[in-house]
Amino acid sequence: MNTLQSHREEFESGIVTESGFAAMDDAEGYGAASTVGAGSASVAMLWRAFEKGESLSLYSKDKSVCRPMTEEQLAVWCKANFPACYGEYLRRLKH
Repeated sequence: MNTLQSHREEFESGIVTESGFAAMDDAEGYGAASTVGAGSASVAMLWRAFEKGESLSLYSKDKSVCRPMTEEQLAVWCKANFPACYGEYLRRLKH
């Protein structure tokens, strides 16, 4: 089963594979508070990896791989691919 939990180690390392992307996309697409919340936790793992200096490798909708080097580039990827999950991540940061 392709779940966010099954990709946790990848996300913590700053990696989103095609399969991990699909799991995040399912959470985003379903749109329920619980799935968006789980997706935002995955986004948070990617940000923590970035902040620790990990080299990120992020699969994208267009089947390319994004390797963000700046916070802005990571934010652009998050907004373009998972706007609801990213928005929830930002809301949680404020509280």
